[in-house]
Amino acid sequence: MPSIKEIIDTIINAKSWEGFAVIVISIIGLVIFKYKSIKKSAIENSRELWNDYMGLKPWSKVVWGYIVVILFLILGYVFYQRIKPNPYQEIALLNNQNEVVYPIGVDIFNEAQVGDYVFFRYKVKEKIGDDEFEYLALYRWKKGELAERISERACPHFEVARNSIIYLDSTLGDLSHGQLYVARPDGTRERVIEEELYDFSVEHDYIYYVYCYDTVGVGLEGHALHRMDINGDNIITVAYEVSGPDLRGDKYSFRIEDGWAIYSNYKIKTDKQADGLEKVVLLESIKEEWIYYTSNKLIKARPDGTEQVVLDDEDDFWYKIIKIEDGWIYYYKGEDMYKIDINGNNKEMIEYY
Repeated sequence: MPSIKEIIDTIINAKSWEGFAVIVISIIGLVIFKYKSIKKSAIENSRELWNDYMGLKPWSKVVWGYIVVILFLILGYVFYQRIKPNPYQEIALLNNQNEVVYPIGVDIFNEAQVGDYVFFRYKVKEKIGDDEFEYLALYRWKKGELAERISERACPHFEVARNSIIYLDSTLGDLSHGQLYVARPDGTRERVIEEELYDFSVEHDYIYYVYCYDTVGVGLEGHALHRMDINGDNIITVAYEVSGPDLRGDKYSFRIEDGWAIYSNYKIKTDKQADGLEKVVLLESIKEEWIYYTSNKLIKARPDGTEQVVLDDEDDFWYKIIKIEDGWIYYYKGEDMYKIDINGNNKEMIEYY
């Protein structure tokens, strides 16, 4: 004979409302079948049931009262367990094994609300052949529904702007770059640019980004910073790649803030079409009065970005400073090596330094 706790657990863990209903009806049927007089009265007329109850001996009334109260408490408790939110997280999704899972808070990354939908990233484990991958994928969820996966592959980064969801869709083997998509809250999506990107940042209805394989542009290795409208139109270059002994940071890792591209210890102005003379501001104090760097030119400027002086102009797009020593700047220009004094005079080609 199962215990009351086992019966309750069975009801609570029923896999569907149909199963839940069958179990509850069965319990009620067993009670009615055991007490035939009440079964007969319940079938004929509820008033007769009440009269029969009132005609019972006092102790029988108490017993039946307890039975009814306990039954209602059980049903109420079961109903509450069925409808109450998951104690960890309301969001539910299907995993790769087609099982419903409830991610807890630490499993949800970068949660963002767009209308009735919540967009978030969730860590997925996937085995392809002998290789096992663990990566973050992009999902959208609406209350009362299972979360739906949006990115086909990994999603290293997403942002929300003008009720649009902008995200990268990356291969599982290399999460450092991906294809750029813009999705609507209803789940429809469009790839807005053919080339792959390293990363992007969004500000004032613009998407700023660095091409993954842009090696023919201006500056060292040609990784310039570009900008386009959210729908993919009006692409322009807003900052050439810069490099110098005082400038630190990964050219692929940046954020846009108030019209500036912010890197590790410097920032570049991004308010117009680039020409190589974008304002470069050092974010930390240094003893030197000047900083030296390259874009499509060899430049010196004050650390606050003022007083830019072009020391060598663009006979070639590819510049790289080797060192600054004893008042001389040693640098590559294309495939050749040069030295020039810190005032831009006495330039000469050299074979070694």
